[in-house]
Amino acid sequence: MSIGKRVSQWWKSRRSGGDDAEALKDRLDQTYRTQTALLQQVRRGVADVVTSRKRVELQLATIAQQTAQLDDDARQAVARGNDEDARAALTRKVTLEQAAADLQVRRDDLMAEEDKLGRSATKIEQDVEAFRVRKDTLAARHSAAAARVEINSATTGINSTVSEVGQAMEAAERRTRELESTADAVDELVAEGVVTKAGESADAALSRQFDAALGTTAEVDRQLEELTTHQEDDDGPQQIQK
Repeated sequence: MSIGKRVSQWWKSRRSGGDDAEALKDRLDQTYRTQTALLQQVRRGVADVVTSRKRVELQLATIAQQTAQLDDDARQAVARGNDEDARAALTRKVTLEQAAADLQVRRDDLMAEEDKLGRSATKIEQDVEAFRVRKDTLAARHSAAAARVEINSATTGINSTVSEVGQAMEAAERRTRELESTADAVDELVAEGVVTKAGESADAALSRQFDAALGTTAEVDRQLEELTTHQEDDDGPQQIQK
């Protein structure tokens, strides 16, 4: 299989895996957003309950001040001998005390609800944080795994390319050596006159070939004469000794 086909198949599988990973990431992010929104709702609920409890406590404090004032008014009316005003003040006091009792029950209910929602908010917050950490860890692991796949694929592709290019270079080197040998042979034939030079006539090539042959014969004669001279010099002393 060629490099192009291998790269194409790897790219298609990578795109498919990347689409799946992106879809999973989107689902995880959406889940995290949903959990965060739920946590915000619970927190707002806790804040609303706390606001209601404080409002009830403020009403209880106001009623406590009013009942204390009415009790003082009733005492003053009795001291003046005005039982009618004392009765009216005590009537209003008792009514406020009954309202305060109802408000205390309401306050206790709100405190219980506040505690319940507070525990729920804490639990949801812990769950959301744990989910976020797990989501981020998974994203980091996926990124690392994807990087490893890309590096390994790139390394494999590079090795394959280097191998194929190396084979092509070896073939080119062999062809180059063959061409160089052929060029050298042609140069020798041209030098000897066997092959004409560019723009050279056949007669000129024949003349150059003859001159080359004469040059070779002259060199042979020179070397033969040199050997003969050396041989005579070597034989001379031997004859004198005899």
